[in-house]
Amino acid sequence: MESSNPLEASPMIYLILSIFTFAPPSFAAEGMWLLNKFPAASVEKAHGFKITKPWLDHLRLSSARLAGGCSGSFVSATGLVMTNHHCAHSCIEQLSTKDRDYVASGFYAKTEPEEVKCPEIEVNRLVEITDVTGKILETTKGLKGKDYNQAYKTIASRLESACSKNDPNLRCDVVNLYHGGDFNLYRYQRYQDVRLVFAPEMAA
Repeated sequence: MESSNPLEASPMIYLILSIFTFAPPSFAAEGMWLLNKFPAASVEKAHGFKITKPWLDHLRLSSARLAGGCSGSFVSATGLVMTNHHCAHSCIEQLSTKDRDYVASGFYAKTEPEEVKCPEIEVNRLVEITDVTGKILETTKGLKGKDYNQAYKTIASRLESACSKNDPNLRCDVVNLYHGGDFNLYRYQRYQDVRLVFAPEMAA
């Protein structure tokens, strides 16, 4: 199990958006590195950079997932999140009125009372990763087809429920990697009061 105490939770998350930025391609070593199974020794040997568990924990807790598939970054201790403009486009449209088109003219809240809540956006922060490969493989051993799928859904649902404990501020997902060779249980802190702080106009 890989876990760390989450940063002090804020009841609200604040969004600041940026237009797409483009940079020259960068080249990295091949492979997908999991935060709970990071090859620190190999990276240090190859690149001379020592990556510690506290460094990885800081990286994980600084990363945000927006419901719908987008990602973002926590850029302040008070819950300010930066993400791409298109990730909150639906929020900006929903907050716009006939007299104020925030998509076209942009939005900026100078003070906290001027911030506006996004009706449908949720932000998640990954606070714990637990390897559940053994439990999944034991439950599904020897099963195929519909029997496998049913057994997998049952054990995954059970693990997720035990993880979240019916806490509305938590979300837990079993993640299947390497075509069933690795299973991890991700526990997320949920932030459902997400407020728009800044969005540039589309012409920017």
